[in-house]
Amino acid sequence: MAIMAITFTLVWTLFEHFMGYNTNRHDIGQYSRLVPAFVFYFFVFRAVWLQRKQDGGVINFAKGLKIGAATAVLYGLLAALWFAAYAEIINPKYASTLKTFELQKLENAHAGPEQVASKLKELELSSGGSFLSYFLLFVFMTFFGCAVALASAFLLRKKQNTSIPNSNP
Repeated sequence: MAIMAITFTLVWTLFEHFMGYNTNRHDIGQYSRLVPAFVFYFFVFRAVWLQRKQDGGVINFAKGLKIGAATAVLYGLLAALWFAAYAEIINPKYASTLKTFELQKLENAHAGPEQVASKLKELELSSGGSFLSYFLLFVFMTFFGCAVALASAFLLRKKQNTSIPNSNP
């Protein structure tokens, strides 16, 4: 499921790139960039659900959490690597065009210096192109994926019926 989710993410990011959503149409991109995250969460849930189906409709909480968390960690790692490659090689102007867009929004809203400084710091941490920004991407994608895995494991857990049927006539 992690491979399917990262494949979708790659295709979607390239679609956004060619549509200009990560270059000169950040007004649309600010929303469209959320799509891969929700697709990823769906695939974490699906991984747990498919494991339960494969195990005959039975899965305990621990196994569900393990499957979901493994999916989240693998996707988080691959997504961080992909977005690093995208921002550093395919679209090296991503951070600067995003910064310009966000500063224009703040200027239009007549934001104060504190708000501007806060937004610049947030942008530096989330898409600044540093190792820290990609590491934080991995951490947060994995964390939220594991939260979905936790909820999925809880909701989909189903114990095997181990009771012995009554053999009295």
